Amino acid sequence: MTITPRLVAKYRIPGVRHALLEEARFDRSGPLPRILLKYRDSLRVYELGEDLELLAEFPRPAPHESSVSDWVAPDLSFVVFQGKSSYTAVHRDGSRMWHQPFGAGSAGRWEHVGFAMAGPYRETQILLRLPSDTVGKSLFVVLDTAGNVLARNVLPCGGQERQVRLTWGSEGYLTGVHVSRGGAQPVHYQASLVCGHIVLGKRVAALAGQPEPPGRFVLSTNPSGTVEMSVDEGGQDVRWHRLPSSEVTAVLRLSDFPAAGTGDCSVHDRPWISWRGGYVDADTALVSLYNAYDEARVIMFGEDIWEEHSHWLADPTTGELHGRIDYPMHDVDSVWLPGDGTWVTRESNTLYRWSAQVGAR
Repeated sequence: MTITPRLVAKYRIPGVRHALLEEARFDRSGPLPRILLKYRDSLRVYELGEDLELLAEFPRPAPHESSVSDWVAPDLSFVVFQGKSSYTAVHRDGSRMWHQPFGAGSAGRWEHVGFAMAGPYRETQILLRLPSDTVGKSLFVVLDTAGNVLARNVLPCGGQERQVRLTWGSEGYLTGVHVSRGGAQPVHYQASLVCGHIVLGKRVAALAGQPEPPGRFVLSTNPSGTVEMSVDEGGQDVRWHRLPSSEVTAVLRLSDFPAAGTGDCSVHDRPWISWRGGYVDADTALVSLYNAYDEARVIMFGEDIWEEHSHWLADPTTGELHGRIDYPMHDVDSVWLPGDGTWVTRESNTLYRWSAQVGAR
């Protein structure tokens, strides 16, 4: 079964094909979705409405040094660039606000930045995760926007080998600390921020017999934050896990798709499920199939084996396939999900925003 998508909007962004689209992120804190695009010399924030609007552009402090992650303040007044050895906060005009080295440690993919709205005047505070010299513990420092250290927090969980993520409620209130990865069970703590100090509350661990599956990549979380969607690193299945227990609620296997070379999988010879996918909205998930890499075909026949991809919609409650998305253009590859019932694809320097539902915004 094929699904004809509805074109919601089209955005031409000069140079977007050269941006680091693989690391593009969406922000749903405003009335319209925003996309954050990483360029070599800057980070740009666009609002995706009927037309495209550039909301902010932040020059990089070191244009020729690649950043690990970029974190934009909720009011778009500044950004924190995470490099390989430090954090740097930068205003829109490119002026440096403050610089925080990692010290003896080095940056890893588990570093983290959070923004809290604290105090009677709702001042912005920045929570930085720094390398910890204590096994099994995580270090966070809290800064004001001028870079002054307000507090140091050593949490009795995590450690450098694990991801420690702060979770937030409405209006910038800290609600929890989530620890995952490392082949161990994920753990979630209720938490609050009191005078710059992270106060851990009740611990909610994974259900017995439900450790965090090794070798899986998290694609996205549903809008309510109660279910997580992940894909097997070998591309053999997609699973939905209830949070914080990681209990599997639904599975979509590669064998549930039509056989390779037949029907809606006629463009595939040895398909696998890619990490490009996630929640479209609370009731719909998008899953991508790619062809397996075959170097011999490229060398011997000059074929572009990356040319054939397909996107599918599925039910995240049951794992049942709705059907393949039939685009009007040939071979759509990359896809990004704002989480508002639409998804975004790219062709050359143009982004296309789609919906499967008439009138969805």
